[in-house]
Amino acid sequence: MSRVSYYLEMIRRTRPQRMAPKAWNYAKYRLLPKYPETSVERYAPQIATVLLTKRCNLSCSYCAAGKIMEEGRKNWRGDEGDLESVKRIFENPLFANCVFVDLLGGEPLLVKDLEAIVGFLSERGHLTNISTNGIYLERRIEGLASAGISRINVSLYDENEAVLRRDLAKINQVFRVHTSQVLLKSAVEGQADRLLEMARFVRDAGCASLRFWIYRAMGTDPNPAEVLVDDDPAYVRFRRRVDEALPGFCEWPAAVKPGPIKKRCPQLWQRISVDISGAVYVCCGLEETLTGPDSRLFDTAPDVLWNHPKLVEMRRGLLAPNAEPPEECRGCNMLDDPGW
Repeated sequence: MSRVSYYLEMIRRTRPQRMAPKAWNYAKYRLLPKYPETSVERYAPQIATVLLTKRCNLSCSYCAAGKIMEEGRKNWRGDEGDLESVKRIFENPLFANCVFVDLLGGEPLLVKDLEAIVGFLSERGHLTNISTNGIYLERRIEGLASAGISRINVSLYDENEAVLRRDLAKINQVFRVHTSQVLLKSAVEGQADRLLEMARFVRDAGCASLRFWIYRAMGTDPNPAEVLVDDDPAYVRFRRRVDEALPGFCEWPAAVKPGPIKKRCPQLWQRISVDISGAVYVCCGLEETLTGPDSRLFDTAPDVLWNHPKLVEMRRGLLAPNAEPPEECRGCNMLDDPGW
């Protein structure tokens, strides 16, 4: 799916009257310059990520959910979202005019109130997305479609393959989903045939697209050796082979590029990520949350939180033309991605 097709899909799912303040917020973001310190009066984030739960019914080594549970945060009931807790989050000006809302986990289908949450956000004019392993999706797809879900992404793993082969075509008859898969260097080098066969399966099951994510060395067992670089011969061959076999179906985010790189990442201006307790994550590529005074959503004025010293320091490093990228950004495949 091309970027234009993606935008058209999202536009078709908007509620124009309730989208107006969000569209204005996005226009200001596109037109006004970026500074290290910013304000919600200039423009607020356009993308909200809400971690509805830290539970998951799978345990993948490169996912933060497993690491969170291993570190002893097993009071899952206190970390699990419901409709009232999500309403509280979206009362905050940092969230009120986000165009797009990612409802993530853990596994969001474990959240009892998920359909009610999607319905609430849809009525407010937000576009909503969930990323799920799909194990419980077939039994909830009609409710999510009725609630007004904008987009569903099903992540592909060895552990959920049998369920997806059983359910995916039926799910797509109700609501056409997208899929994604994390690419590890070892899999691209040694399992290219299997990766291509799985891509064919999800296309033939009626899915809208398959997006390949570049592995990041994070989670319970980070392994930098599995990170793909843009000019890796096996990756170049695999990408060419997939595009020839399935033209236009797969999406390819930028891999890590060797040598000098442009610092175009907008995430520190465009996205805000929070869990149900009000802990705010630094960015989409890190597992750490903001710390110290004025670091939590429910206890801090919006502009003070949005200009937390950690965020300001990182923004300054991204904007400085002759400086190295912030330490946290080095090696991130999103560093050269300008966002939308």
